[in-house]
Amino acid sequence: MQRRTFLAAASIGIAATAGCASITGTDSGSEGESGSGDGSAEGERIELADGAPEATGAQTLRVPVAESIAGQTLSAVAATYPRERFVVDSASHDAITVGVDRTGDGALDEEFGSDAISGANNNDYSFTVTMDTAYELREGDVVVLDYPTVSNPQEAGEYDVSITLNDQQETVVPVAIE
Repeated sequence: MQRRTFLAAASIGIAATAGCASITGTDSGSEGESGSGDGSAEGERIELADGAPEATGAQTLRVPVAESIAGQTLSAVAATYPRERFVVDSASHDAITVGVDRTGDGALDEEFGSDAISGANNNDYSFTVTMDTAYELREGDVVVLDYPTVSNPQEAGEYDVSITLNDQQETVVPVAIE
């Protein structure tokens, strides 16, 4: 319970201090339709612990579930950053946080511990976190993944990051580095 409270407070703090570093994107799978969960009003975004050029830190992905994958079990979250811009380092399972915000209040209503993470694979510009959960996704749920070790590009600017849920729902999210 303390970790959930900490994560909610950290997310609020990051969002409050990130300013333009938290940018929303569009989901090619949902066509802008709102789902049944309260979290669906929220758009896709990546929250940066530090949005400065060359900064390294946690990046939190927040992606509403589209109708196209509703009913599936949550099994994978992946992010692909522009090559030779961002650097994605490896992360241990216990350093990664995965959960679901069902109510849209920013807090995790479901959290999956490191024992639910079956793989955390990365290369220089992407990561994939696979999970063994029994959680059935609902349209409008917001999947939240905090990946702890991403280095920003040297140059300020806006960059497109591709996020994929369950190897099916693809979303492109612009991220501003300032």
